[in-house]
Amino acid sequence: MPVQIERLISIAHELQQRATLEEQLQLLVERTAEILEVPRVNVRLLDPDVGRLMVKCRAGAPLHRGPFLEFRMGEGLIGWVAANGRSLLTGDAEKDPRFVVRPDMLEPLGSFLGVPLLAQDVCIGVLSVAEARHDRFTTDDEQWMTLLAALCAPHIEVARLSRLAQLDSLTGVLNRHGLDLAFAGALHDPSRPLSVAMCDIDRFKDVNDRDGHATGDLVLKRVALVLTSVLRAGDSVVRYGGEEFLLVLPGIEATKAARVAERARATIETEPLAALGSTHPVTISLGVAERHGAEVREQLIARADEALYRAKRMGRNQVCLAD
Repeated sequence: MPVQIERLISIAHELQQRATLEEQLQLLVERTAEILEVPRVNVRLLDPDVGRLMVKCRAGAPLHRGPFLEFRMGEGLIGWVAANGRSLLTGDAEKDPRFVVRPDMLEPLGSFLGVPLLAQDVCIGVLSVAEARHDRFTTDDEQWMTLLAALCAPHIEVARLSRLAQLDSLTGVLNRHGLDLAFAGALHDPSRPLSVAMCDIDRFKDVNDRDGHATGDLVLKRVALVLTSVLRAGDSVVRYGGEEFLLVLPGIEATKAARVAERARATIETEPLAALGSTHPVTISLGVAERHGAEVREQLIARADEALYRAKRMGRNQVCLAD
């Protein structure tokens, strides 16, 4: 059997073992980098709500100083691939009329190869490789990337739709259905620390009553964004209730988790939320708990919740540790 066929069969088997969207995307960029022997690979998925292609996974260093650079449909080489649903190979990228000059590029762009990720003939993203050297990629590379994209795209789409069902439509963080995803793997090893922090927006009812539900929604979005920004890779934010958020912090004990919670509290307190239309300061209270032995998820969350209500009874806008 030709080596190329064996390689594709191996990738197909690997795809069966990768359940989450992140795992599927990571596999795609890793195998693309290996097969094309190139250090820089990007996968951008299309956010249909805003019509932009967002970086979701990469191998190697970014080409631009801003790691979260976006492209609109039809904008630049990547946007052209998405808008047309066709691959694009160029050995002199910066002279291509479709190329868009970005002032934050870290090095010249010589060669570019991009292929669409298609699900039922609809483009859901773009897989691309780039090199400073000219004429780096060949039509064989283009065929390999097209095969990889065709093999991976259906799995990525299934994982993407599954993720959407686990996201809160207002804030974009995980919803209660996403708890399994947030705790994935974290409960299997009782010897590895696991902490959670239950967060509640103080006097949120007053925000809705005084400033209106539209402002309340903006506050929820901003709080979710701030909470996400203070976490590490691998941590999760779950919208647990109306104005309650759960932070899942694998691999750290209670004292470090309390520092993460305090950073979130302090950041919220200093956020200029008045610009959103709120007429009084917005603060949060948090309760932090570390898993005890083989304690189940529900018991851990319940102890964090008890610590949260102790923080609220003690005056709000503070962090309390569970017993």
